[in-house]
Amino acid sequence: MRKYPFLLLIVISICSFFASPIKAQDCTPINQARLREILVQLGYTVKDLSTTPGKEKYEVKITQGGLDVPISYEISASTNYVWLTVSLGPGPAETSVLNSSLIKQNAKIQPCLFYITEAGNLMMGLAVDNRGLTNALLRRYTDFITSRVVETKAYWQK
Repeated sequence: MRKYPFLLLIVISICSFFASPIKAQDCTPINQARLREILVQLGYTVKDLSTTPGKEKYEVKITQGGLDVPISYEISASTNYVWLTVSLGPGPAETSVLNSSLIKQNAKIQPCLFYITEAGNLMMGLAVDNRGLTNALLRRYTDFITSRVVETKAYWQK
């Protein structure tokens, strides 16, 4: 009976000796070139919306639920976030009851959100942390915002 604890200790010691060390996740922010590279690796057809160095912006179109959803990708000026945005067309009039409905939808679609640009366009946006961003995560965020656009089309589609 006394041999077994000793043997167990030897087996654990040997296993821990040969075990590979755990690597920490790379949390370095990606840059614009890497963002484009990931989109291409995911199999998307990437359209360059802006090629100004440091302000590059890309677009991919996803078809879901009978809609072509053009998603724009850009890295924030601080490089802390990657923004996924979708233009949904002209925004409603400032006095429209639809504004209240869209704001109520924000609670349901978060962390996505509806907003209206200075030019008056209705948008849906999703800001994601630019740390440890992988192909799988970017695919998940892309699927997430696409689903929210499709789910809310009754509120914004004219």
